Amino acid sequence: MNKTLPLSLIAALAIASTANAQQSPAGTGSLSVPANRIVGLWTTDAAVSPCGSGLSPSPQRINTLLFHAGGTLDENPLGPPGGDGENQRSTGLGTWSYSPQTGQYALRLRFDRYVNGVYVGYATVYRSITLSGNGQQAAGPVRATFHAADGSVLFHLCGTAVSQRL
Repeated sequence: MNKTLPLSLIAALAIASTANAQQSPAGTGSLSVPANRIVGLWTTDAAVSPCGSGLSPSPQRINTLLFHAGGTLDENPLGPPGGDGENQRSTGLGTWSYSPQTGQYALRLRFDRYVNGVYVGYATVYRSITLSGNGQQAAGPVRATFHAADGSVLFHLCGTAVSQRL
């Protein structure tokens, strides 16, 4: 009986062991649990329109997200640091959670909004996220709610968002 492994199987095992070593607690500091599959750096594209408007969603490159083990995240908007000269926004901070029953993640993000350097309100973003089988894509519906400085709701945007692992 031939007891040699095919070269393709050896290569596949080597790649798998390298990927597992890079994502191990010893290499990342995070526990190897299903929830932590989302931990890491992602870039996001979305397509949104006013909720219930019937308008075609407008595609846009949105942000870079950094998911931390334990359920927090940082968001860096993809745009000029000073905004468009009139409208500016802060970086976003948020939380995420994982449901073992559904295999879904939920994200909640908040950022502040300014016009000509004056605070005018904030926005909250909610996403339901499904990870692809290889863990390289995170996709699902998104809903953003824009609030005035007094907390009243100005408008909602709805659509879909897709993040690619960096």
